[in-house]
Amino acid sequence: MLPESYMTKIGRRPVGVTSSVLVLTGAALLAGLGLWQERYFSDSRLLLAGSIINIVVIGVAYRINMALSPRVTTLFPDTDQSIYRVALWFAVYGVVNVALFWVALPAYHQIGLSGPGFDLFWALRVSFFILSGSLIGAGLTELAYAFRQWRTNQNEVEQMQEKQLQTELEAVKQQVNPHFLFNCLNSLSVLITDAPGTAEKFVDEMSKVYRYQLSANGPDKEDILVTLDSELRFIKSYIYLLEARFENGISIVLDLNEVFFNGQMVPLTFQILIDHAIHYNMVSSARPLHISIATTKTGQLEFRHNRQPKMLTIPPDTPGIHVLINRYKFLFNRAGAVQLKEDHHEFAIILPLIFT
Repeated sequence: MLPESYMTKIGRRPVGVTSSVLVLTGAALLAGLGLWQERYFSDSRLLLAGSIINIVVIGVAYRINMALSPRVTTLFPDTDQSIYRVALWFAVYGVVNVALFWVALPAYHQIGLSGPGFDLFWALRVSFFILSGSLIGAGLTELAYAFRQWRTNQNEVEQMQEKQLQTELEAVKQQVNPHFLFNCLNSLSVLITDAPGTAEKFVDEMSKVYRYQLSANGPDKEDILVTLDSELRFIKSYIYLLEARFENGISIVLDLNEVFFNGQMVPLTFQILIDHAIHYNMVSSARPLHISIATTKTGQLEFRHNRQPKMLTIPPDTPGIHVLINRYKFLFNRAGAVQLKEDHHEFAIILPLIFT
C-alpha cells in the first residue's frame, strides 16, 4: 500500500495543474485584450493564434521570474529592505517580460497579428504596459514575502513560548517530587509500626504514583498531553497516599464521566492542583479540606475545594498553578479556555479537555 502522504500529493496534483492552466489561460486572454483590443475577440484567427503565443510567452516568463525571485530575497532578506526588494523585483520582471515580448514580436508579425508592417509605436506602448504590470507584480511579490515572513516570525515566537512554558512546567513537576517523597516516607515509617498490612498497600500505591511521574517527566515521554483516563488512574493512587497521610483531614471526591475519558490534558494536572490546595489551606480532622474533581456537561474539567487559608507570610499563589494555567491557555490558544473563580469560601478552576 502506498503511503498516505504520497497519495495526498497525487490527489492534490490535478487540482494544482488545473489551477495553473486556468490562471495561465486567463492571463493570456487579458494580454490579448491589451494587445489587440476589440479585434482580439472578433477575429477567430487572432484569438486562437494570439492566445497560443501569449500562453507560451507568459508561461516562460513566469518560470524565469520564479527562478530569479529567490535571489532577490537572498540579497535583501531583512524586513527594512522592502524598497530594495521591490525595485530589484521590478527590474528583473521588467527586463524578462519586455525581452520576451520583443522576442515574440517576429512571431506576431509572421502570423500577421501585429498589422501589415512593424509598428514601433505599438510595440513601445505594449512594452510600457508590460513594465506597469511588472511593477504591480513586484509589489504583490513583496506583499507575499512580507506575509510569509510574518507567519514565520509568529511561528517562531509561538515555538519559543511553548518551549518556555513546557520548561517551566517541567520544573514545577520536578519540584513536586522531593516534597512528595519526604511526606510519603514519613507516613510510611508510621504505618510500618502501627499497620504493617496497610504499609504494604501504601508502598504498592506509592510505586504506581512514582511510575506515572517518571513516565510523565522522563526523557522517554512521547507526548506533552495524556488522556483523562490515564491521569485518573494515577490520581486514585495519589489520593490513597494522601488519605493515608491526612486520614479524616482530607476528602477528595471524583465525579468524572466515562464519555470524556479519551480527552487529553496536561500530565500531573490533578497533582499540581491538589498540592496547591493542601499547601495553602488548613488540613485537619477538625477542619477537613474538601476537594471535588468533576467533568462538566460540555467536557471540561472542574476542580473545587473549600478555602480555609493558612496564616502564611508568602504570596497567595504558587508559580506552579500559574504555569499550569498558562500552559492550558497556550495549548488551546484562546483566553477563555481556563476559568478561575475564587472567593472567601471556595476556590474553583475549570480547565479544558482536548479531543482529537
